[in-house]
Amino acid sequence: MRLPRPPELRLRIPQLPASLLWDHNAHYHRWLLRQLPAAPDQVLDAGCGAGQLTASLAQRARRVDAVDAAPAMIERARTLWPGAAAVRWIGGDLLDPDLPLAAGGYDAVTAVSSLHHLPLRPGLRRLASLVRPGGVLAVVGLYRLATPADFAFEAVRPPANAVAGAVLALRGRAGKPHETGMPVRDAADSLPDIRAAARDLTPGAQVRARLFWRYTLLWRRPASPAAPGPTPSLAKDATNR
Repeated sequence: MRLPRPPELRLRIPQLPASLLWDHNAHYHRWLLRQLPAAPDQVLDAGCGAGQLTASLAQRARRVDAVDAAPAMIERARTLWPGAAAVRWIGGDLLDPDLPLAAGGYDAVTAVSSLHHLPLRPGLRRLASLVRPGGVLAVVGLYRLATPADFAFEAVRPPANAVAGAVLALRGRAGKPHETGMPVRDAADSLPDIRAAARDLTPGAQVRARLFWRYTLLWRRPASPAAPGPTPSLAKDATNR
């Protein structure tokens, strides 16, 4: 006799007052920008949303392709960043092979809270395929809580979230001004799932759990695919926030 599957364990995260809410994705933009190579020629922002990170990338790169599957987000980004002349805004599904993207042609590919909107392995494979030899893939993503370590980490997250919200509110920087109307989806893949996919598809990638309900994945494509040898060392990142 087959026993019923136990219900998935979910934690109720205390909600902050509206005045203390803040943008967890934007918190990791600085980490993403630190991973860019010097003077990148072409960068892809996969799942650009309202374009906040894209606008910062455009200040570093000669050209930025910004993709989002939600037409409303592309239109909002165009409205918010009319002076981003270096940006090509592209609406469409990242997995669509007809999307006008340069396969193996980007010095850096970034993805913020967008990979979990795709099937994990096809999505990660697609992102990796767009990175040029020697280029970097930098992902900030969401994951499903599944392990004892995940749930232990939850003991410190809500208090840290409240403290960060209070500090940002005092500085006049709380709120989520660019996230209105952004499509939301729960993460289906656990951190072990993501690490296993990274081992198979992006060997040598660093995958780390972060404080504010995110993980980061950092991978550098080998400079010469035909040449044997270890993957080049990744940019140092001592923080775990």
